[in-house]
Amino acid sequence: MNKCIIIIMVVCLTVSCTHNKTSLSIGPGVVSLSSPQDVIVEMTGETYDKLETILQQVSYVKLSAIPLLSRIKKIQIADERIYLWDLVVGIVCYDMSGELLFQLNARGQGPGEYTDINAFAVNASLHQLVIYDNMKQSLMFYSTEDGRFVKSEKFNKPTPAEIAYWGGYFFYHNRLHRNYQDDISLHYYLLASKDGIIIGKRYFKHENNKEDYPFSPSGHNLYDNNSKLYYCRDFDNIVYQIHEDSVVPRFRINLPNPLPASMIEERPNEMSLLRSGYSLGITDIYEYGGLLFFRFVKDGYIWSCLYNVEESKQVYCAKRIKFLDSSLIDTIDGIYKDCFYSILTPEYLDYAFSENPLEDYPDLFKTYDVEGDNPVIAFYRAVVR
Repeated sequence: MNKCIIIIMVVCLTVSCTHNKTSLSIGPGVVSLSSPQDVIVEMTGETYDKLETILQQVSYVKLSAIPLLSRIKKIQIADERIYLWDLVVGIVCYDMSGELLFQLNARGQGPGEYTDINAFAVNASLHQLVIYDNMKQSLMFYSTEDGRFVKSEKFNKPTPAEIAYWGGYFFYHNRLHRNYQDDISLHYYLLASKDGIIIGKRYFKHENNKEDYPFSPSGHNLYDNNSKLYYCRDFDNIVYQIHEDSVVPRFRINLPNPLPASMIEERPNEMSLLRSGYSLGITDIYEYGGLLFFRFVKDGYIWSCLYNVEESKQVYCAKRIKFLDSSLIDTIDGIYKDCFYSILTPEYLDYAFSENPLEDYPDLFKTYDVEGDNPVIAFYRAVVR
C-alpha cells in the first residue's frame, strides 16, 4: 500500500500445469456501444493541499494488532465486516470497531484447507467468503460468520486473477489463457457465472500481445463501488460498469502522454516502462457523491486523481497530499455505504505524524505504535460536489 513512490506492480502470474479439457458452455456477453463520459487528466503538481475541503473525516477504525498485517493485497467491507487479505497471514475478518472476528489461514491438503489464496470475494447474500485455490483448482467456501469451512467446488478452468460477486453473479478477471490454449471459448478477459462454476457470459476477447507480456501495471481490475461494479482492463483507459446482462462503458480516462499499444508488443523491461514518461495502469477506480477517484503510473510515481463527474472538471492530480491540519486523508481504497474509505498504514501514519504535530490528532492516534500496530481505516464523506 505504498502511497507515493512506486513499488513495481508486477503481478506474479501463478498458473497451473494441467487442466481438464472439457469445454464449458459460454454465451456471448453484450458490451454496450454507448459513449462513455470523457475524463481529461491534467497533472497539477506534486502535492495537493486542499483535500480536507472536499472530503470530510467521518470515523476511524483501528484494527486489532493481532495478527500483525504486513502485505495487504485486497480489502472488502460488507455487512458491517471488514475482510483483509494479507499475503502473509491469510484473510482476516474484523467487526466495524476493529476487533478480530476470525482469521482464515488454513493452509494444507486436508478438508477445508487450501494451498494458496489466488483471489477472493464475499457473497454477502449467502454469508459466504469464497477463495480460489489455483493448486487445488477449486473454489473454497467459508462462512462469513466465523470462518467455518462450508464446501469445496472443483473449478478446473479458467484460472481467475481476480473475483468479484455482485448482483447474484460471480465475475472473473481472466488475464491469461496459457493453460487452455485450445479452448478459445475462454480466451476472454471478463467471465460471468451464476453459480461460480459454470461460465455463462464472456466479454472482451484476449489480445495476444498482452497475453505474451507477463506484467500488469494495475493493482486490480474489478472495483466494488457499493451499488455499482466497475471494471478496467490492463493497459486500457475505458472504465466499464457491469450489469447482470451487459457491460456499459462509463468513463474514458484521457491520461497525459498515454502508453502506445505498440510499446506492449515490444515487451519492454518493466522498470523502463514505468519510468518511460508514458502514463499507464489506471487502478483504484471509485465513484461516490459526484466524485471519481483513480490512480495511474507516470515517471516512476503513482499519481492520484479526483474528478468532479457532475461538473466535468478535474479537482486535482498529484503525487501526494500536503497536510495543513490534523486531517488524515490519503488515497481511496474503496466505498462502503455513503463513504469513501482509505487504509492508513503504519508507514503512512509515521509520515503523517512527522508532517504535523501528533497532539492535533484524535485520541486513538496518541497511543498509536507505528512499529507494532495494524493499519487504521479512515472513512470520509464528500462535502463539495
